[in-house]
Amino acid sequence: MNRVKDKLKTAEQKHKVFKQQQGIFITALQRSRDQALDKTKPVCSVAQVQWYSEDHCNNHTDRRILATFLEIMEDLMEILDILEALGFTGSMMDNCRFLLCPTTDISNLRAQFPDDEVTQKLSCVEARSYYGGVVSLIPMAIDHLRETARAYIVVQKEPEKAQTPKPPPTPESVPQQATDINVEYQSSIQNEQSQTRKPYREMGGKRVWKPPGRTRV
Repeated sequence: MNRVKDKLKTAEQKHKVFKQQQGIFITALQRSRDQALDKTKPVCSVAQVQWYSEDHCNNHTDRRILATFLEIMEDLMEILDILEALGFTGSMMDNCRFLLCPTTDISNLRAQFPDDEVTQKLSCVEARSYYGGVVSLIPMAIDHLRETARAYIVVQKEPEKAQTPKPPPTPESVPQQATDINVEYQSSIQNEQSQTRKPYREMGGKRVWKPPGRTRV
């Protein structure tokens, strides 16, 4: 799990830098959509961004920022692969797979951005409708992966708690009745042992029976 934590931290740091260049990212998408004659539809998948980067991006700066987006997505996919290799399954993993699938329609995704970011980076309704999904994808995927990793840690700790032996009861926690019974039982055992250890002269003068046979001299 340390590897997952490290990679999540790295992805968060990359995304923090990427958010500062979000305006450049949207501009690069606008130019690429113009080149692809694809201006009537929103950016709806990671595969579409890759298509823009490889076939419809003529500007070095635009290509670089699109590559940064795709690099972060690759990092998140690697984290998902690690969690799958650890054997974690369930609805949370299914949600992560859905978000990170390159062909998933992400046009309706909307992350909870602070108001200043929305107004500065996606100031008009048209920009939000066209790019709101692709901009929301990375923070939402990071949140889902973080919650999935936390759930995995909780599941791993539960068997350890079940296997931890309980400490023996302290004298204060033992009921007085049980203590009295234990004392009586120990006393009876000691009396029986003392009777079996008494010598012949204290047992009524009767000799102990011995089997017939030759007596050793």
